[in-house]
Amino acid sequence: MLAESIPGRLRPLTILQLGWRNLRRNRRRTWITATTVALAVLLVQVAVSLLIGIEQQSFDNLINYQTAHAKLYAEGYFANRDELPLDYTLTGLDELQATIRGVRGVAATTPRLSFSAQVSNGVDLYACIGVGIQVTGSDHDVFRIPQAVVDGEYLKSGEDGLLMGTGLAELFGVDTGDWVTVLTKTQAGAYEALDLPIVGLVGTGNPLIDRNSFLVPLEIAQYMLGLEGAATELAIRFSPTARDDETIAEITRAVQDLRQLDVKGWREMEEDFMALVRVKRTGQGVFLLIFIVLAVVGITNTILMASFERTREIGMMMAMGLRGSGIRELFLTEGALTGLLGGALGSLVAVAITAYFATVGLDLTAMYGDMDIGYPVKDTIYPAVNIAVLVASWLLTGVLAALASFYPAARASRHIPVEALRHV
Repeated sequence: MLAESIPGRLRPLTILQLGWRNLRRNRRRTWITATTVALAVLLVQVAVSLLIGIEQQSFDNLINYQTAHAKLYAEGYFANRDELPLDYTLTGLDELQATIRGVRGVAATTPRLSFSAQVSNGVDLYACIGVGIQVTGSDHDVFRIPQAVVDGEYLKSGEDGLLMGTGLAELFGVDTGDWVTVLTKTQAGAYEALDLPIVGLVGTGNPLIDRNSFLVPLEIAQYMLGLEGAATELAIRFSPTARDDETIAEITRAVQDLRQLDVKGWREMEEDFMALVRVKRTGQGVFLLIFIVLAVVGITNTILMASFERTREIGMMMAMGLRGSGIRELFLTEGALTGLLGGALGSLVAVAITAYFATVGLDLTAMYGDMDIGYPVKDTIYPAVNIAVLVASWLLTGVLAALASFYPAARASRHIPVEALRHV
């Protein structure tokens, strides 16, 4: 008997029960359709997990090796940062660091001095970026450079030497222990050259560092540039519980009475990269949505075949008083259940695959070699599962499956009971 709450309509629970029963009537066809959907959802979920993992590793890479969570600049430096100017420097570093470290949410600070330079191995000359860092003190509290040394050793206080990016070293054909000449211009415009040994090679996965940068002790950089006691930036690391926007606002308030300074968060510093991330998200999202749509289109054929096979059954139900809208709801439910079933299967397998590679990692060099994929990541990436995205994708599959069932459901709802009962 058809349980009704409104004349000519079925209760939602009854629709679900009938829909599930009807799917089980032709299990082979149901599983073939659900498997098609599951494969599409599996590929989509794995692709999304990879994208989430790559993005998170990229953000961590930028924070750990390049931007920290925020940086403090002298007013005017940030607008001209691509030129690495020496006319906008920070002085009174101890006072600045003491003030900023007193802000809630700040874990550590360190001064850095970035400058334009040319490096020569005696044969070739290459333009790159030099960075002066505090060897004994705060730089390893903010950045993770020591963990990125792949050959040789980290810089030592009081000893001359430089750390060179692995890509830059490969370009020159030099290695740990070799000597190079660093040529730069002082703030006054005079040229300064200094021979330094390569004490170690750094491989961070960040092209800006690995292919275009070298690091020297802050004292050496200040000596070469004639900027004793000065820095171009003060890098800031936040505590794990800090809220970026709130902490940046508090730092800005804390230093506003000292002098004209700019505080920039890492997302603002990497605005171009964040724009690239948004474009890639949108492009991949559209592609994956099209992929799912193509997969659930098969549900249209399944529901259409089911409506043909059950024409007499439809006529009987309508003769018993069920309206066309009730027939339509029943077939839409069958389509949605097929999509949800396939989506659940695909999601479960995707979670298992993602969990495995999140542990062992996925070696990019096996697929891309040394090619730049547009993200600052090292050679191994670790996919990540986002539960909200997982559930949203599963529900979206059900919605799209229901939409794909709309035409056969509407067609079935337009049957004339007498003619449907005569159907053979």
